[in-house]
Amino acid sequence: MKKTIKITKNYEQFSYVKGNRTIDPLHLDRLSKAMEKNYIPNPIIVNSNYEILDGQHRFEACKRNLLPLYYMVTDDWSLDNIRTMNTMIKKWTIKDYVQSYKALEKKLAGPYTTLEWYSKNYGIPYEASIMILHNKGVMLGKGIMDAFKGGKFTVADLTHSKRFGEFLLKIKPYWSEYNKRAFINALCHLDLDHRFNRKQFLERLDKHSMKMRKCTNALDYVQVIEYIYNCGSGNKIQFNRKDKWVQQYQPLR
Repeated sequence: MKKTIKITKNYEQFSYVKGNRTIDPLHLDRLSKAMEKNYIPNPIIVNSNYEILDGQHRFEACKRNLLPLYYMVTDDWSLDNIRTMNTMIKKWTIKDYVQSYKALEKKLAGPYTTLEWYSKNYGIPYEASIMILHNKGVMLGKGIMDAFKGGKFTVADLTHSKRFGEFLLKIKPYWSEYNKRAFINALCHLDLDHRFNRKQFLERLDKHSMKMRKCTNALDYVQVIEYIYNCGSGNKIQFNRKDKWVQQYQPLR
């Protein structure tokens, strides 16, 4: 069915679709300045209720600069179509997915709402928070992220995740990189070992925090944490490594 492009300056008739990503202020500022200098009309897409399906930033930029708004009406698009189109135009960030699915949640504390709260409360980036909440620190694989992007993210054990978040906050005064994904992945792995004691690690860290060093991967962090954990102990513990880590493992001198 042929779609007709229309023009208007009646910005107030338009609204946003619930579940679409939020406005990126930095992107809007850049687009607005560019359109002010050289306006090349690019129609936005709306449904019959004049809810914007594609072109939120172009709409706001036109409104800001009082430029004529070109738009096309269609009822053929779903929210999935919007996500796909936006990904092709400007890649969706993890935050975009969180905001989109959070807006659609019917429960007061759905998984995406919980994820946003957890990230803010403990100062942990989204990817690391997903890792903790979904599978107690197991590294993120394509399957987990595909499920997250498809609206199927779940929280495995919130009580455990909260306690681990509090543990991380106790580490923060000694180690500013406490919220980095590689460090969290290593710590989660060690935390699953029955020989690892959080209280004992914090006591050792209090005395030997200067021995912490920035690492680029989880295996190196395991070595550093293990070294600090064993400082001053007569009974040295070598924690288990994941199978894929073992071949690369070199004992910390």
